[in-house]
Amino acid sequence: MTRLLACFLVLCLPTLPVAAEETRIAVRALTQDAKFIGTSMSGMAVTIEDADTGEILDQGITSGTTGNTERILLRPKMRYDARSDADSAVYRATLDIAEPRRIRVTVRGPRGQPQVQAEASSTRWVLPGKHIEAGDGWLLIVPGFAVDILSPGAHSYVDDNPPMMRVEANVIMICGCPTTPGGTWDSDQIEVSALIKHNGREVDTYTLEYAGQTSRYAVDIPSAEKGVYEILVTAFDARTGNSGVDRSSFIIR
Repeated sequence: MTRLLACFLVLCLPTLPVAAEETRIAVRALTQDAKFIGTSMSGMAVTIEDADTGEILDQGITSGTTGNTERILLRPKMRYDARSDADSAVYRATLDIAEPRRIRVTVRGPRGQPQVQAEASSTRWVLPGKHIEAGDGWLLIVPGFAVDILSPGAHSYVDDNPPMMRVEANVIMICGCPTTPGGTWDSDQIEVSALIKHNGREVDTYTLEYAGQTSRYAVDIPSAEKGVYEILVTAFDARTGNSGVDRSSFIIR
């Protein structure tokens, strides 16, 4: 009788909620074939959400350096070796969760070159109190080049009917790493092209050559006819699939 009474009392007791536990996550964004994306490119926007409900659990910006080139790219990497060091760009989040949750982390950016619009995300189970910060933490690989047309400026008006217009662009890795002939990011292996339209009609595609200054590429295009010229500059590395795009325009009056 006593045992039955004890069991009855246990069943009647209110169920106490499970206490949430602090769970730390270190999020890093690494450029494909390059380095970490951080302060020098205004960081990557980080969103941490419940993958099943869409609830936003945390948001922030990666900050810190691009990291050590030798450690990331040149040194042989053994199992469990971290590519990051103490200064490498990271966003550190602290979640309070009471039960295992399926978490999605998304990084977007870099914020310093919004035309890139690069994004990467991944989803995994996160357990209460089981931190994800050892090694590189939660690492996401982000592909792409940052292509920035320097001239002509968007919607530029030109009045003197020049026979040629110079198109110049800056092409870097999205972490901010430079491209140069024979360099770590070898411009000899990167195709930089400009697709030109005149009054909405495709005219031709021209190859931009290295312009003698780090990450700069240029080409002169015919522009004797009046009208609106649209420019689409692209960069592509066949070895990695990295690519990037920027647009501009000018008007010959």
